Amino acid sequence: MKITIDIQNEDKADALVYFLKKHGYDIQISANDKLKDEDWVLPGRPATEEEHEEHAQAMEEEGKYEKGESYEKSKENMKEFMEQWKKKNQ
Repeated sequence: MKITIDIQNEDKADALVYFLKKHGYDIQISANDKLKDEDWVLPGRPATEEEHEEHAQAMEEEGKYEKGESYEKSKENMKEFMEQWKKKNQ
């Protein structure tokens, strides 16, 4: 059986690991890596609050059109980006 536990407090995590090991359980610990740009649309672990905030800030910055760039041009660029991403991740 596999159980996943998310603990934000490192001291509590250490205490739980110690307790479980002391009682003979096999423990495997893995830290969640930050999501990369291309991971935002992939299923998997949910993004952390910090990652959501970083993504929102990046979107705000990218959302501002470059000087002289129209909405249609921006839409076209996004379609190109998504096509490249699809090819890369197939």
